[in-house]
Amino acid sequence: MNFAGLTFLIFAHYLSGRGILQLFRLELKNLQLICLSIILGVPLVSLAPCFVQLLHIPITMGSMFASVGILTALCCVPLAFHFKMPKFGKITLPQIYELPFLLCCLLLVVLSVWRCYYYPVFARDMLAGPELLAEYAVRERNMVSSVFNVDLHTTNNYFKSPYITCLQIIYKLLVQPFGQLWMSVLFVPFIVLLYSYLRHRLHPLLAALLLFLFMTIPDLFAYSFVMLYDYSNMVFFFLGFYYLVQHLESKKTSEFAFALFLFGLATYIRVETLVLIGMLALMPLVMYYRQKLEPKKIVLRMALLIAVPVAAYFICIHLFVEHFVPLPFNASNDINKNLGDVSYFFERFSNMNSILIFGAQGLVVYGLYMKFFLGLLVIDIIYFVATRKPMTMEGRYALYGVLVVYIGLPLLGYLLPLFDIMNTTKRGLFKILPLMLLYMANSGMLRAISERITNWEYKRDEVKPKVATAKATPKPAPQKKGK
Repeated sequence: MNFAGLTFLIFAHYLSGRGILQLFRLELKNLQLICLSIILGVPLVSLAPCFVQLLHIPITMGSMFASVGILTALCCVPLAFHFKMPKFGKITLPQIYELPFLLCCLLLVVLSVWRCYYYPVFARDMLAGPELLAEYAVRERNMVSSVFNVDLHTTNNYFKSPYITCLQIIYKLLVQPFGQLWMSVLFVPFIVLLYSYLRHRLHPLLAALLLFLFMTIPDLFAYSFVMLYDYSNMVFFFLGFYYLVQHLESKKTSEFAFALFLFGLATYIRVETLVLIGMLALMPLVMYYRQKLEPKKIVLRMALLIAVPVAAYFICIHLFVEHFVPLPFNASNDINKNLGDVSYFFERFSNMNSILIFGAQGLVVYGLYMKFFLGLLVIDIIYFVATRKPMTMEGRYALYGVLVVYIGLPLLGYLLPLFDIMNTTKRGLFKILPLMLLYMANSGMLRAISERITNWEYKRDEVKPKVATAKATPKPAPQKKGK
């Protein structure tokens, strides 16, 4: 493996993402800033082979190195006007009660990174799609290669986003023949970022427990090293939702703009995400109406919320597929021809619940995670009835996001018959998992437990110094009375 090439790409991801983040002027902690920069840099750097192909330059190690460097430099232009080195204070070490969960999470991270490095690509969708295109592009130094002379009518996997194809080209040329280590570059910062979000809302013990629960979801962990679009799509869809929620609470335009950018990246990775984003639009629309925002601003923001993902869809389908895949393609052929028959939607909805969520297959795919979420939701309802403590707004937003994915995936199955249950819907449900985690971080019961643990620790630390001082201070000797 070329460690110099991997180091170069990690810095390229960070610097390109950091430059784009600078445009939005978000108030972020240093750790969150670093993680978000690397995450954003992954899809940004993936555009480099497209530019090389458009300029009719052969795809070689030198051209990839130069194109990634130039793209990174262009993304870094905003840093030239206002750049500050992150200042780290005293490093806060994990408490001893966090270590068991964090060590288990670290073991899973090491296992995922090792499998990305050691094993070749083996997913069927990749071998008949992006991996095939990337391998031939590297061999023939051209993305429009002889692979398209093969009869590929039995699959549509090459009619997909250039995201994975381009990343594979870059990593095959600059790092190692299997590529796919870019998955670990995305996976590790996302896990750290999630833990940062959880720790901000809950006691570290509960935050570590929830992170461990999230990382041990069987299929989700497997797709941190099995190369497909769904894990990356989940990351950017969740982050877009998260910063849209932050915007609704803080009313900052910068967070709204950043959420749009993230939703655009999520659509660039999987174009059907556009439907879910359209369903999410109802949430800010209602909140803007309650906040009595000017009608012109409401219309403008709603238009932008739809326009940015639509632009990403246009770039993916009408620019990349039509110009880089020399085969006829018509997206309308995949749409259900009998939309008047809504019974197909209810059939999909029923199958998703009976097979994937509440069936025996659901236990194999998602473990106990969804059942834990449902159980906690029931406990929170009982807790609300007993204490009358309202749910946080962030928790309500998270529940709406869960509902959107829960209803939206059967809707996509109704619109697109190729969106089957055991493959596309199963992996599409990945998008619901971090939204459930966001709700659990705002759970009334878990927040109450977190508060009690914190108060107990505070009182314990408050009492100990007094006891130590009392023991250390000697009693004054009695004075003798004078004659």
